[in-house]
Amino acid sequence: MVEFSIKVHPTQRQAYIPKEIVEALGYKLKAKSDRYAVVLYPEGADPTLVRRSLEILLADFKLETEVKRYRLLATKKSDTMAKQWVETQGDE
Repeated sequence: MVEFSIKVHPTQRQAYIPKEIVEALGYKLKAKSDRYAVVLYPEGADPTLVRRSLEILLADFKLETEVKRYRLLATKKSDTMAKQWVETQGDE
């Protein structure tokens, strides 16, 4: 899955949309947004296809969340194990 960084000009409120996105979606786009996300899709696109694409993206976000949670737990576990090892070294 490819992720793009898009910057918005603070006063003009214009954004550069990467070439790859424009080539995939075209020059006439629709957008739907809520507080934390926006969906860009071609004007006149079949809603079923847009929904399927969103399901794929959502699955990717879920996987990313699980990986981050696993790494956090692994880090906490290794930190705990390291502290326990250090504590046992003082007994010798």
